[in-house]
Amino acid sequence: MLEKWKRAVIHLECATDSEHFYDRIKRVDEQRALLGQGQITHEQFAEEIAGRSRDIRFHGTALFLAHANRRYLLTARHVVWDERSAKRELEEEAQRLLTWPENMRQNLLQSAIERAQNKIFNIIFRVPSFDEVLAKRGNREFLMNLGAGASFTVPYTFSDPGLDLALISLDQRDSRFANELTALGFVPITSSDIADGPESEGQEVFTIGFPSSTALIGQVSQHPASAHWSSSHFSLPVSSFGRVSMIHSALPFFWADMSIYPGNSGGPVIANDQLVGVVSAQATLPIDGVPDVRTRIPFGRIIKTSFVRALLEVQAQKDQR
Repeated sequence: MLEKWKRAVIHLECATDSEHFYDRIKRVDEQRALLGQGQITHEQFAEEIAGRSRDIRFHGTALFLAHANRRYLLTARHVVWDERSAKRELEEEAQRLLTWPENMRQNLLQSAIERAQNKIFNIIFRVPSFDEVLAKRGNREFLMNLGAGASFTVPYTFSDPGLDLALISLDQRDSRFANELTALGFVPITSSDIADGPESEGQEVFTIGFPSSTALIGQVSQHPASAHWSSSHFSLPVSSFGRVSMIHSALPFFWADMSIYPGNSGGPVIANDQLVGVVSAQATLPIDGVPDVRTRIPFGRIIKTSFVRALLEVQAQKDQR
């Protein structure tokens, strides 16, 4: 049973820029003016405008899923939400709207907030397995520009932030990412493998994912140009076992007493060979004497999978447009 789920977990690496496009344009314009005034050389100009692109990376876990003859990635919303870019773009839009008539401003700002809440990373890589690196397999497919287009046609669906689920369609625009997974031996679970949630407190559960502290085996040396288009890391999935520690029918999540760490987010939680949850977060506690600082404890906040079916229905409608 463990091998079945190991073949369905995908290690994601999402990339964003330390300097947003808006700020880069402003900086380039400033440096170009200095160049035109003879205050800097062409070499200094080239050095000043270099870098700061795709230089911030975040890791998480996703589950390869098949439903109605289509393939998807199921993960936690916060794994693929580009919070950094979303906040910067919302700031820019709010500033721009100050020049608009006040009676129009609020509706436009609300639209901007909704766009920010659904801002997906512009490029998402798959971290290769240790076996792929040993076999010296070459280029890997990635997901790019998923946010392009109208909101009702994009190949992904986010839940509301509190629920923390995301679904990415792998066949709506381009099937190469999913085809590569299949060629490498990954096998999606099906919607028949999804339960509504665990049965009771005390039920045995386990998760498989890619906590960075233990799943990352090493890095390969990359040319700077190649680093923009792939992950330098390689990994192996890590399993963690425990029990359901708190559950209530009125709550969208449950707590599991098992080791969950950064990188596990988005990973499946399994009971009796059924998907019963998606890893969302770790529990935290304030440190004695330093109330503003919190420490993580190995308890997992798990989103019930009863909400996954609704995401599948929403995305299926988008895929048919």
